Amino acid sequence: MSTIEDDRVEQVRRRVMAGVDTEIRGRARRIRRGLAGTGVAAVVLVLGGSLVPLLATSPGGDSAGSSADSSVALESPDPEVGDDSAAGGAADLSTEQDVERTAGDRDVIVSGSAHVVTADPKTASADLATWVEGRDGRIDARDLSDVDGDGAYASVTARVPADRVNDTIDHLDTYGTVDSVSIGNDDVTATVRDLDARISALRVSIDRLEKIVTDSSSSDELVRAEQALTDRQSQLEQLLTEQKSLGEQVALATLQVEFSADPQAKDVDPGGFRGGLVSGWNALVDTLNGLVQVVGVLLPWLGILLVLWLGYRGVRRAWRVRGERWN
Repeated sequence: MSTIEDDRVEQVRRRVMAGVDTEIRGRARRIRRGLAGTGVAAVVLVLGGSLVPLLATSPGGDSAGSSADSSVALESPDPEVGDDSAAGGAADLSTEQDVERTAGDRDVIVSGSAHVVTADPKTASADLATWVEGRDGRIDARDLSDVDGDGAYASVTARVPADRVNDTIDHLDTYGTVDSVSIGNDDVTATVRDLDARISALRVSIDRLEKIVTDSSSSDELVRAEQALTDRQSQLEQLLTEQKSLGEQVALATLQVEFSADPQAKDVDPGGFRGGLVSGWNALVDTLNGLVQVVGVLLPWLGILLVLWLGYRGVRRAWRVRGERWN
């Protein structure tokens, strides 16, 4: 009996082991197939990456690239999100501009104000205008008020080269006493460089769009290219205007100079005996007038007080008579 049971156990064990071996072999085959597929995919990717540059330099690749550039340029009129080639060209141009700028080359807007006390504001303002214009500057505004009176005032808005601001401030001492000076600097280097980069990007984009317009083969593509070209030309004109204005502000500093008259002490004229007599009489009359006015103000109140006092005396007398009768 035990021998039969041992045989059955042995048979069961063999069947289990055979199933396990079969499962192990199946998994091994699946693993080998997976590794083989991964290797093939890696080889394909490597070969594809090496063939793409070759295809890009072929004649067929040029036509595909120009077509792609055309579609991207037409779909993206904004130069900041335009085709990659345009962005690359702009980056190269901006890099060249950065190389041209030295470390100490900063774009700074200088502005200031000064106040000068002088004997003749009108003449001083005219002389300053002549001096500024003779040194490559200009006068943007000039205001005069009460030029012949004690409160004579003149204001001059001068634009002078940025490197001559200190000379202009020092020159103000020749007109009178400079009692206040204020100078401020505004560094706009980042703004100037950003404008340069955006203008360069727009110019690259405009050149590409002009080529697309010339080489376009369909009316639909031509219309889209011309519309994008018009938009970018308008943006370029606006940026060029901003660049010109900013460059002018950097090149010419703005100085607001105010001239005011020097107050002179007035001569004292006592007027002699007759002047003193007149002054005394006028003072007496003024005093009498003041007293009369005070009496006029107090008179109604004095009448009311008199009536109240008389009423009080009458009531008091009546109470006194009544008290004597009772006694």
